[in-house]
Amino acid sequence: MAIGDYPIEYNPKVHGPYDPARFYGKPDTPFGQLKLNEIGSWLGRRNKSPSAVVGSISRGMIRKILLYFVQYLS
Repeated sequence: MAIGDYPIEYNPKVHGPYDPARFYGKPDTPFGQLKLNEIGSWLGRRNKSPSAVVGSISRGMIRKILLYFVQYLS
């Protein structure tokens, strides 16, 4: 994926308008719903590449910015 491209998992017919704050990959069990013996395998399934880390930080920042503007402009 290059700069400015949509994620590979994004399908406009399925997902509708693109939302940069949403993860379009395969959903996984939320961390809060894990049992203690499942944490190791859950961490093993995480994508730890630099682009994945930057993408997750970017999605979090976009969520916070949008939340701020929605509250500020309302």
